[in-house]
Amino acid sequence: MCYRYSFASEQALVSLCRALGVNVPPFFPRYNVGLTQRMPVVVRQNEQAGIAEQSFGITLPGRTSGERPMILGNARAETLLAKPAFRDAAQHRRCLVPADGFYEWGKTGRARLPYYFYLKEHRPFFFAGLWQPETAASPAAFAIVTTEPNALLRPIHDRMPVILGPNSGPAWLGELPLEPARLQQLSRPLPAEMMAGHRVHPRMNSARYEAPDCVTPVTG
Repeated sequence: MCYRYSFASEQALVSLCRALGVNVPPFFPRYNVGLTQRMPVVVRQNEQAGIAEQSFGITLPGRTSGERPMILGNARAETLLAKPAFRDAAQHRRCLVPADGFYEWGKTGRARLPYYFYLKEHRPFFFAGLWQPETAASPAAFAIVTTEPNALLRPIHDRMPVILGPNSGPAWLGELPLEPARLQQLSRPLPAEMMAGHRVHPRMNSARYEAPDCVTPVTG
């Protein structure tokens, strides 16, 4: 799953959004984004694309009166049109989530070791996302779509986020339904040869830790 990611460059955000004709509001670096934190996403409403600040994780009400609401940070690409939680958003509220890397955890014995993955040359990119509008019970929020892992991620985790290719962002973004085959085509895993990764320090396991060294490689 992808519950932590980074996006640390305002210049990168401007670069990503320029092709979409989207103006970028003031922005500050984030090295360890976690659930419920507010981040910029690109949404399209009434045929206009723009930046919106939304909470990471779509809130679903509890299934019974005594059950706490669930916060879902990820949506599986294979079941987007089958799951009631995401069906409408997959058809009408697809968004782009700017990022420059993400974290996954592997196991060595009982230890959970964090790894950081990114595009080669550290180029910024968009995750495929879904969003929900603000309600009386929850803020406007987004989730990241996940897919099967590529060869780089497979030894670490059985899922990876959908990273949209250079020409796929505009195709994903929008309010109009996509054919199921097109939706799945856009949700394929990015080829492993376009990516790199390394292990990082377990101090970033805490979502409260936000220093730039979250992404610094460690050895041993």
